[in-house]
Amino acid sequence: MMDKYIRVARVYPAVIGMLPTCILLAMCMGEWFPQYEAVAGNVKWVVCLVGGTALASMAVGYLVRELFKETSKWLFQYQMFKKDETEMPTTKMLLWQNAAISPAYHKVIAAKVKAEFGIKMPTAEEEKADLDLAKKTIAEAVNQIRQNCRGDEILRQYNIEFGFCRNYLGAGVWSILFILCIGVANIFCSWLPWWAIGIALGVQVLLMLACYLLLEARGETYAKYLFATFTGKK
Repeated sequence: MMDKYIRVARVYPAVIGMLPTCILLAMCMGEWFPQYEAVAGNVKWVVCLVGGTALASMAVGYLVRELFKETSKWLFQYQMFKKDETEMPTTKMLLWQNAAISPAYHKVIAAKVKAEFGIKMPTAEEEKADLDLAKKTIAEAVNQIRQNCRGDEILRQYNIEFGFCRNYLGAGVWSILFILCIGVANIFCSWLPWWAIGIALGVQVLLMLACYLLLEARGETYAKYLFATFTGKK
């Protein structure tokens, strides 16, 4: 049985991201066979949708999922949060200069990190003296905290939501490229009405924008619950 994270955070973004492109391709197939409409009538649209869904299923292969994930990481995640995770919400939330949590709660987390992992979290003075080193220390501590809280189901759900938004961005990039290719081909072949291409492109851009805006919000929600789970564990 497929793991829930793989299914929701990787497979679903691949399918949904490529579905507009596949529907356009299915509509093109209808234009290639004009006699098809005379024979099948309105059934054409049902077949186009089924065909589009079937083609989308081809995007669920391991290599394609990995392509979408890596595209998302390099174009979006690493730009927003840095490859070493020093700009992740989980890191920024534990900076003294960040007012997202109270100083008292900050001290509770730091004390437990020291007790559990032997990692000394940077003080406010150390953070001011070397912010980059403080971020790297916090990022290392957060990795340990994640491992410590790995079995929590609610935390896992937040992680899945973050993964879905991130991976959809990669799928959306490739989908837009394919839609543009279809548009270029349509200039010469006139397979599709331009409104169909415009709608597919517009929907994809809007969905990507929504996921981009949700990415940091999901990360912040994940960070808050991660630290609450960690400090609440006996």
